[in-house]
Formats: sequence, C-alpha cells, structure tokens
Amino acid sequence: MSQVLAYSDFQMWSATHLYTLVIIAAITAGILILGKWLTPNKRHRLCQGIAWCILGFYLFEYAWRFSLHPWEHVLEHELPLHFCAIMALLCFIALWWEPRWARSLVYFGVLSASVQGLLTPAITYGFPRVDFFIFFISHGLLMLAALSMPLLTDWKAKAKDPLRSVLLMNAYLVVIHPINLLLGSNYGYTTAAPSGSILETLGTPAPWYYLWLELPALGLFYLMYLFVRRKAN
Repeated sequence: MSQVLAYSDFQMWSATHLYTLVIIAAITAGILILGKWLTPNKRHRLCQGIAWCILGFYLFEYAWRFSLHPWEHVLEHELPLHFCAIMALLCFIALWWEPRWARSLVYFGVLSASVQGLLTPAITYGFPRVDFFIFFISHGLLMLAALSMPLLTDWKAKAKDPLRSVLLMNAYLVVIHPINLLLGSNYGYTTAAPSGSILETLGTPAPWYYLWLELPALGLFYLMYLFVRRKAN
C-alpha cells in the first residue's frame, strides 16, 4: 500500500486535490485577515516576508529540480521559463520594490492564469511526492501575493492597467515560443495545451488557441479592475 501511495498518479478533482485547495484557501485567507488587522508598518513587513518566502521557495524548487535530472531534460522541462516561474520573480519585485507595472501584472496575471494551475494542475505525481508539494505550495504563494496587492498594500489599479497587463503577457508568449521551438520544450504551453485546461477545451492548434483568449482575457481583466480601481476624489 505504501508503495502505491508513494508513486500514485495525480487525479484532478480527486479528494486529495479538493482537500489541498481547501487548505491553501484557508491558509491564504488566514494570512490576509491577519494582515488587515496589522498596522501599516507591520503590514508592509508582512508583504516583504511573503516576498522573501516566494524567492526562497523559488530558489529551493529549481535547485531541487536541477539536481534530479540530466541537462537535456532540464533544458526541455525544468528551466524557470514557465509563466508561473516568471510570475514568482515578479511577485518578489512587486512586493519588495513595488513598481506599478509589476504589481498590476501580478494581480491580473496570477489571478487569471496562475490560479488556473491550482484548479487544473499540469502535474503527474500525486500526494505525497515532493513534486506535488512543490507545485501546490508555489502556486499557493503566487495566489497569496496577488491578493496581497489590493488587500495589504496601497496599490490601486488605473484604467490602463488591464490592457498593459494583457500586452505584457502577450510579450511573454512572443518571446517564449521561439525558445520552445529551439529547445523542443513547452514553456508557457505554446506548443501543446496541458490536459484538462481551458486551452485544451478550445480545440485549436497551439499556439493559436491563445488568440481566442485575447478578448475574453481583456474583458476579465476589466471586470477584475472594477474591484481594485482607483476611485476619484
């Protein structure tokens, strides 16, 4: 039984998946509620602490990945070039140095794309493999950082932020696709859709399925903007 458990495949929407989502949501909510009760100075320190947690876990994750596989496998699968890996670095930048463009991109990008990773995880191994914990902890930290922007910092979105975020996300796809063609990789899923994702349900060849998401993504971003917009004095 222990051997089966150790090497069991991940099953989307299984009891383990749902329990994991509930735990992540509960921890995230607890930290955000605690943060709202802190003074502005302590809240700022909390955000900086979250930033360092994200960076530290990011470094641990890729050190662990690089130590396990030969270089050929690392090039194709383990480089920190996936969208969520880029978002992890941007979360640190947004929470530590607080540039507006990074804070906006983290809010819109993580809550629209990276959170989908929690709902439709592109992983093979299930609980209790290290891969399982790394995936959900890293994505949970991203969600915490994104929600911290409007709830724990003084950031408010401007009307141009949704469009700028869409353009920056498109810039990532434009840059990463030639790298995928060169390496035979699938960073950003520009060469194949992850199983069970919204990209797969579109039924359009890669990378053209992203074109179908442009207007819906922009519409979603403007809907998200309504909750965090800067109100006129």
